[in-house]
Amino acid sequence: MKNFTRWQTYLAGFSLGAMAFLASCADGADRNGIFEPEVAPVFEMIATTASVTPISVYDWSPAGGSGAECALASTYTGVTYDSYCKINGWANDTYSCPIDPGEDSGDNTITISNSDGTKFDWEAFYAIGAVIVKGGTAANIYGYDPPAKSDTDLYAPDNPANAKPFGVSHVTFCWNAPQDFEDLTVTKTAETSYTRTHEWDIDKSVDTEEGYTVDDGIAKVWLYIDGSGDETATWTVDVTYEGYEDSGFNVSGEVTIENTGTLDAVITAIDDVLGGTAISVDCGVEFPYTLPVGETLTCTYDEDGYFEGFNEVTVTTERDEYFADAEIIWGDPTTEINKTVNVKDISDLFGEVELGTVTAPNGATFTYNKDFAWADYGADLCGGYDYDNTAIIVETGQDASATLKVNVQCFVYETAYAMGSAAQCFIPTFNQWGWTNPILPGEYEWDLWAGAAQCDVTKGTLVGRVTVEYGDDGEVTVDFNLDEAYLLDETHVYAGTTTFPQVTQGRNRTVSTVAPGQYTNASPFDGSEVWTIAHAVVGLPDPKFGPK
Repeated sequence: MKNFTRWQTYLAGFSLGAMAFLASCADGADRNGIFEPEVAPVFEMIATTASVTPISVYDWSPAGGSGAECALASTYTGVTYDSYCKINGWANDTYSCPIDPGEDSGDNTITISNSDGTKFDWEAFYAIGAVIVKGGTAANIYGYDPPAKSDTDLYAPDNPANAKPFGVSHVTFCWNAPQDFEDLTVTKTAETSYTRTHEWDIDKSVDTEEGYTVDDGIAKVWLYIDGSGDETATWTVDVTYEGYEDSGFNVSGEVTIENTGTLDAVITAIDDVLGGTAISVDCGVEFPYTLPVGETLTCTYDEDGYFEGFNEVTVTTERDEYFADAEIIWGDPTTEINKTVNVKDISDLFGEVELGTVTAPNGATFTYNKDFAWADYGADLCGGYDYDNTAIIVETGQDASATLKVNVQCFVYETAYAMGSAAQCFIPTFNQWGWTNPILPGEYEWDLWAGAAQCDVTKGTLVGRVTVEYGDDGEVTVDFNLDEAYLLDETHVYAGTTTFPQVTQGRNRTVSTVAPGQYTNASPFDGSEVWTIAHAVVGLPDPKFGPK
């Protein structure tokens, strides 16, 4: 669009001779209430909308018809008019006033609306320089500088000589016909694009029911043989949205120049300013460039960077300058990176597991758990375990780990011996402790003590019972029955007629021993007294196990 309007220079007034000329060439008869003007030269008209205060003339009687009226009006407005149209018997309607009948130049279409007999509105295709509203012997002259395409609430002056106060008898429109002119319609676009990278954080933790931790807060589970330490561990993965960072800003678009005038336009320069910074446009032609009537020239631009404000273009021709602008609006990002991310988990316990997806700007929490029991490990798998667990945001590579320590209680193995009511300690005959028990035919139940050094049961642990049966058939049988918390690993039984087992040393020497590996059962017996040793290797829950 233009930044300023070029108007034709008009005569400041009429001489009497000029007025007489206009009167003489304006004697054409009105047809259907519309006056046909004489052939007039074609001049440029630029339309605007205006509202002006009229000049009231109370002795309005120009001779010579509408041409004379417009000539007289020029003495008040200071502008000479070459085209005119008188509308008699006017009403709400559309009237066609020929611009240049001799050249078939088209009509100036004038529409009258909102007429109530005293006032009216009007609108014209070509801009009007003056409107004369006649009422009786008075007239209101509405002069438009610059010319206008519409106005509202026009009326005739209140004239005492007018039998119809404020009534309108006729309306005359005065203007200058358009001439060949240069006019460019310039439009432009400003398309923005940028990339938004979403940022995330991930954290992982593991908690247990008992809440035991070691070192720098690492969770730990203690699994006791009796099951008292069995518990559930829960892992939590927190994915937090941390906002975003925008980058890769770009503004691009087109400058479209259309020749909407009646003259070829010679474009000498195109100046484009993007947010206050001068930039180059690519039109594919060299300047000066002649843009023919009705043709369009399209130019493009493409600029990286962040700009604010407007993209303003000035198109300069040999005759004029034309402007267009487009506001720079940064809308939604054209590309979004990591808006939705996938979270997976890799652990020693579960392998690789897909936890789910998270979409900005929301975060998410994922949880899962596992039950731990001593029975799942048993005596053979006792000891300490470190279970590492890492959660990963696949798209960003961010990860967070949590380690769970699991300690499984082991058995501590001790020597155990059965002690009956008549038991005799191995000491002082031997340095090691233990008992040998005399029996006669019958059934016995003895305590099984583990770790009772010096045969002092206060230092030992009662781990179960031993059932001994000396049957009528002379057979001696021994059964070991351990309490639930203990593990029977080895058993050895001696049954013989001597207090201690006998072994041969050298060729002819026999000695006593209490080494379990030398125990034998000499059944059957003849019912006489028999000495019995019941030995076992027993697993006791490690007493040092557990948090300190």
